[in-house]
Amino acid sequence: MNISAPFVARPVATTLITLGVALAGVLAFLLLPMAPLPQVDIPTISVSASLPGASPD
Repeated sequence: MNISAPFVARPVATTLITLGVALAGVLAFLLLPMAPLPQVDIPTISVSASLPGASPD
């Protein structure tokens, strides 16, 4: 038996299942928690060099 045979034989059920899965996906997407401006930690690096007697040029 072919895996697609039941779906070809019952197009109305296939359409309803497809719409149900799509609706569940849209609902799940809308219920995802999202922050308008998420907090982001920007990494910074601090470098210091000490050379006594050297000029800044």
